[in-house]
Amino acid sequence: MKTQSITLLLLFLCSLSMAQQQPNTIKVNARATYIDPEPVFKADISLTDSYSDQSINKIQIDQLRAHFKKLIEENGLSWKDIKEHPGTFGFETMGYKKEGIIYQYETKSAENMRQFLKIKSPLIQSLNTTSYIQIDKSEAEKITQMAFDKSYEQASLLAKTMNKDLGDIISVQENGSVYGKQYGVSLYYDRPPGEFYYDIVVTYELK
Repeated sequence: MKTQSITLLLLFLCSLSMAQQQPNTIKVNARATYIDPEPVFKADISLTDSYSDQSINKIQIDQLRAHFKKLIEENGLSWKDIKEHPGTFGFETMGYKKEGIIYQYETKSAENMRQFLKIKSPLIQSLNTTSYIQIDKSEAEKITQMAFDKSYEQASLLAKTMNKDLGDIISVQENGSVYGKQYGVSLYYDRPPGEFYYDIVVTYELK
């Protein structure tokens, strides 16, 4: 009987200790939306005669290049901003049984990128249109604070509904670091360029 009482006492103390180590908590997801004021725009296109079944020789490649350069300059853009085969691999990755050229246009001007995207030709195929942003230290601090403020607002609202007060932060889970990395965001008609999402999960103690 005495042994059973001691066992029950130990179980009670263990349960009390666990309750003290695992207080009532509330977990919230928070998202901060940040729009970089100076994104870099890049567009990749391929250039080839996709309507012909015949192979393209070097002379025809030179003619394609001259044709594209003329289109660029006629639209008020600089040929110096165009890179030919910007990556390690080029047109061979397209899988066509003919030759062609990969071009990349890069600019910090949204208006120039808009003008570039207006260039139309049966020889041009759009591959990617992207805005790139680089988060520096001050921006990372601002974005992180925005996310924490949102998490606190959400947790406070829920705690108030439960007639509770918020305590200390128990844990934070970051979904993707924001500092020191370059992020690419595809250009869409319904999304501003340079838009960046930062998500965190914060667990608060409830008192």
